[in-house]
Amino acid sequence: MSLSFPRLAAVTCSLALLAVGIGFFIPGASTPPASSTATAEKAEQVRSINRQLSQQPAAQLTTPGELPPSLQGASHGIRLQVDGNGMLQLNPQLLQLFDFYFNAIDEEPVAKILLRIHNDLASQVQGQALAQARDLLKRYLDYRLAMLDLPKGNSAPTAEAFAQHLQALAQLREQHFSADENQAFFSSDVSQDQLMLGQLRLNERGLSPEERRAQLSLLEAQLPPEQRAARQQVSRDGDLYEATEAMRQAGASEEAIYQLRAQTLDPQAAGELQKLDAQRRDWQARLQAYAQARNSLRQSGLSATDQQSAIADLQAASFNELERKRVIALDAEL
Repeated sequence: MSLSFPRLAAVTCSLALLAVGIGFFIPGASTPPASSTATAEKAEQVRSINRQLSQQPAAQLTTPGELPPSLQGASHGIRLQVDGNGMLQLNPQLLQLFDFYFNAIDEEPVAKILLRIHNDLASQVQGQALAQARDLLKRYLDYRLAMLDLPKGNSAPTAEAFAQHLQALAQLREQHFSADENQAFFSSDVSQDQLMLGQLRLNERGLSPEERRAQLSLLEAQLPPEQRAARQQVSRDGDLYEATEAMRQAGASEEAIYQLRAQTLDPQAAGELQKLDAQRRDWQARLQAYAQARNSLRQSGLSATDQQSAIADLQAASFNELERKRVIALDAEL
């Protein structure tokens, strides 16, 4: 499984990060600090931690331990590459390596997250390439922290406000990354942002649904081919999901649903989706059986200690280790 944390390409991502402020990077800070001085001090703490780790030889980095629950079983899948001179090659997905670990910012301290990143970098490259990767991480941290000074905006921005936000974001990227890095890391985001800006402008023109669809098609035609294909796939998958759900509501058989998927996708993909459906049904059945057995234990008259022990035994007998973590998180809702 691969996870990635959004790099604020869209306004919703930007506002979500800005809403939590410096607390996004500082452990134990659930709300933005009251003063700019406190914000600056905590931002410098983050930079200081990273400087200390950057100065440590790779062999002296401590092991951070197992991944936090939300990342266990996941992998960013990013493989760093070096050229013939031992220099780090720019990978369009390189920042996603950092974002993968920052995705768990609410589960562990920033010091441990940065330690994970430095261990990951040191495990993949060395020498000049490692120094480049560490320098990139430093500038990425500075970039993310500098974003806290951007205007906060709101959840439903006007086209003009979003255009100003994109201009400020572009200037910020130019301050922290070279032209080649900007092209490698953010060109896809820029295309998506420009599409969103175009959509906001269309929304403000009072077009009819037919006119809006026609204009939106023209905007999408300006996207790079791979992004156009991705949007078409998302649209197709969404339509297919709605169609299969409607068929289930109408009592259609699994074979009928398979045939629709095979015609829309291909037989292999339809077969994989059928397997996923079976796994989901099995998971739901096991959850239901567990909930019934757990409720019986709660009503059994056992002492609180014995009841807790019996429920833990039930979880161990019903689920593997990763599943138990999901069950514990869901337990109050079952």
